[in-house]
Amino acid sequence: MRKWLGGSLALGVAIVLGLLMVTAPTASAHRRDYDCSDFATQAEAEEYLLPGDPYNLDADGDGIACEDNPCPCSYSPGGSSGGGGGGATTTEPSPPPKPPKLNKAVARSAAWAKARVFNRRNRLISRVSFQGCRRRSRYKLRCEFRGLGETRASREKCAMTAIVKGEGSHAHAKLRATCRSERVLHLTFATAIPELRAAGEEVSHRGVVFISTRRISDVEIGAVLEWDSPTKNGPEECEARFAARLNSSDEVVVNHGPPSCTPQSS
Repeated sequence: MRKWLGGSLALGVAIVLGLLMVTAPTASAHRRDYDCSDFATQAEAEEYLLPGDPYNLDADGDGIACEDNPCPCSYSPGGSSGGGGGGATTTEPSPPPKPPKLNKAVARSAAWAKARVFNRRNRLISRVSFQGCRRRSRYKLRCEFRGLGETRASREKCAMTAIVKGEGSHAHAKLRATCRSERVLHLTFATAIPELRAAGEEVSHRGVVFISTRRISDVEIGAVLEWDSPTKNGPEECEARFAARLNSSDEVVVNHGPPSCTPQSS
């Protein structure tokens, strides 16, 4: 009897173990290995962050799964208890809106204001012309101007650049200018008359009298000179037209026409 019970018990245990092996496969046989790439969002990956992190979704161990996945995001530090329910979540705040783009008309007005101030302070500049503005970035523009001034002796040229920064209708401009002067050729009467007199005396071989003088251009002055000339038939009155011109080497060159002589009336 005891022998039969022992055999039956052993047989029963063997049958049960056999059924368990057939009907209850190990958990590892059905467990899937998840990676962050298996989830479309961070919030979805967070639901699979189980205690102990069996899927290795929290590489840095800070309790947040797949931090590089795109939002929507749901952070529950320390992992969830399975399925992602019950834990407190915090939603990532939306980024603040960008400041408004700098208005181009406002920037141009600010640049013009700086150019006018420069014009008032520089006595050599008589006029300023606007060359245009170009946008360098969302909040920065570059505006160009030209300044010009001229006297009888020199010409002043300035290239001006205004850098305007700001947002919306608020703008601040800074101006920098590069100027250069050019000497302008200009013949004055004080310089021309001695040269004209010397040329007249060389032609007449005696003193001359200025009948008239006039400016022909910035670099040329004309004159009519008169003198007395003795001849065998009696004294004559002679005159000729002379012109003094300033050349590019800043030298005065005098030319004249043929003298015209008439007998002096008695």
